[in-house]
Amino acid sequence: MNLWTAPDIRALLGSLLQELDAQLASAPPDEAVVVESVNVAWPHIKNCLAKALASEGENQCHAMLEQLAGEGTPFMLFAHQFGVLRNLIIKLVLSREDIEQARQLIALFEDMEEEFAGIYLRVFLNRLGTRNHLRLSHIQALSDKNILSYFESHLEWIAQLVEAARLRDPERMPELDHSRCQFGTWLNGEGSKLIRDKSHIGQIRKLHESLHHVVCEVSEIMSHRRASSPIYALLKKAETYSLELGNEISLLNSIVIMSVYNKDPLTGFLNRRFLDRVLVNQMEIAKATESAFSVIMFDLDHFKKLNDKYGHNTGDRALEHIAGIVRDTLRQSDLVFRYGGEEFLLVAPSTGNAQAHLLAEKLRQRIHDNPLPGEPAIPLSASFGVTEIAPASYTVVDAGLVRDLIAECDGKLYAAKRRGRNRVV
Repeated sequence: MNLWTAPDIRALLGSLLQELDAQLASAPPDEAVVVESVNVAWPHIKNCLAKALASEGENQCHAMLEQLAGEGTPFMLFAHQFGVLRNLIIKLVLSREDIEQARQLIALFEDMEEEFAGIYLRVFLNRLGTRNHLRLSHIQALSDKNILSYFESHLEWIAQLVEAARLRDPERMPELDHSRCQFGTWLNGEGSKLIRDKSHIGQIRKLHESLHHVVCEVSEIMSHRRASSPIYALLKKAETYSLELGNEISLLNSIVIMSVYNKDPLTGFLNRRFLDRVLVNQMEIAKATESAFSVIMFDLDHFKKLNDKYGHNTGDRALEHIAGIVRDTLRQSDLVFRYGGEEFLLVAPSTGNAQAHLLAEKLRQRIHDNPLPGEPAIPLSASFGVTEIAPASYTVVDAGLVRDLIAECDGKLYAAKRRGRNRVV
């Protein structure tokens, strides 16, 4: 970069920074410095440039950019503040009516911004590569992959993209045609037969095609001299599409589980003996998709009294009635287990705590509002315990973690009962 190699340019910029300091001391600029981090404000960038010039090296500025990128400060925020500083210096030169010097400085600042964007891009690619590797390892750890094996191929595709971007080598790019990559081939073939919901498969196809469109743009500009900033922005967009795609596939995988696993003959829900396996898998999937899920435990209030008063046949009818309400309320991707006699456990993929509480409250209200038909109709109610499982809250998935999760949710269910039943905790 000219700044660090041409003595005349270094001397010019150094003198302009000193002159700008003197000017600012007597007449501060109209634009106030209002940013979240003082480290990205243009006066800080100015001081960093001055120190870099004085030390005849770029390490000062590189360290600043690496810190900003590592902290997640948006590059656009840095670029805006850098632009403020550039404009102040160019304005200073133009006040002398030195057009040639202004052109020289504009080209210099463009080179500087490209180098700084390159640092942001490098930090982002390192982070994306690491995160993608971890996501892939969690998918590989699954005992039941079902259709998630195709998401595994997608993550391998992302790994290839990261390597190509890191080397800035278009020849190393993964398959750009969305219909010819391994995931796309499955989606347009066997996947289209499996996914019966046309709106769902339409959404997955749209995400996948949008992802490929963005990556095609990356490929087109990869060899350009000043492309670091747009490549960085495009790859961040691609990562968002990839995570959304993972969420959609994990929901679809849950639908497959509900269709192929053995069911309880009375309620049609999954058997409890599959619960540990499903929860372990769901924890690995949550890590792979970076999306929280929730577990809801609920049971029918005063079920023993109902059996004692009306008989076990009525008790069975009540459980079938509850099961029908649950099926009509939940998404296809929600996994429901018959956990005990009148106790159920619901695994809600890609569902945070607030959303899970709303879902539990919706179930509670519908059960309360729909008594068991008969002469007379029998009023029913249920109590609920809700627990969110955030992927950042655990590192290793094992049987002990599953037991702790169930115990925590069970504790919340019994807290609901202690507080008077017919409520969500």
